[in-house]
Amino acid sequence: MRPLLILLLLICMAAAQAANPGQDEQAFIATLHLGATPHVRYLDAAGRPLDYATFAQQLSQGRRHYSITRDTQAGMAVLRLRPPGAHAGEPGRFAFGRGDLFPPFELPSLRGGMQRLGDFQGRYTLISFFFAECPPCIAEVPTLNAYAREHGDMNFIAITYEDAASARDFVKRHDSTWNVLYDGQALTDTLGIGVFPTLILIDPSGRVAGAAVGMSMEDTPAQRLADLGGWVEQWKAASRQRTQPMHAAPTQQ
Repeated sequence: MRPLLILLLLICMAAAQAANPGQDEQAFIATLHLGATPHVRYLDAAGRPLDYATFAQQLSQGRRHYSITRDTQAGMAVLRLRPPGAHAGEPGRFAFGRGDLFPPFELPSLRGGMQRLGDFQGRYTLISFFFAECPPCIAEVPTLNAYAREHGDMNFIAITYEDAASARDFVKRHDSTWNVLYDGQALTDTLGIGVFPTLILIDPSGRVAGAAVGMSMEDTPAQRLADLGGWVEQWKAASRQRTQPMHAAPTQQ
């Protein structure tokens, strides 16, 4: 019921946008319950940034829906339009490239409590998106466990769109040692993840450092671990290069 009410509100606001666009956006953001200093990003179906007026206008045209992922504690949200006729859970196109801010989220953990993007800043964080009956997701668990054991200076999160029972059963049956978050459908939709497993490395500032589909099931355990280590080191190197300060050119004598 609540998503429908928000959709109706957006449609009404799109019609009145020309009269007072700033006030209309403020009224919409108030429905998201993000606190006194909200920060909201709007994306089209391909993941490109939009202003609020264009977002509301496109949403009002045809059978349009959107995904939303938010962190109410940090006052942040990202809304992404879905293609006409598409619904939640349908595969999208991954739309977050290297250097993009990772979307905010607040998801329950099997370890208890809620986890948010800000909980993992300050260190590199490797995220594996999976679902319980995904054979490649199952096959990569020993590799992910082994990599985490060797890299205590990083954070490791596994996120599923499934519920707590499915996530807990996966952990029990396959001995995953990672911090598992569940009910992540909105985040998965907003990112545009349609292939599992997908691995994403986030840098210490909360930006995407790199991403890849999981390892081949045909490789040996040693090769999978070597491949994962190689990817992560390449992504880290690229991330450090991107954030390196520019030096002034030497003065010509």
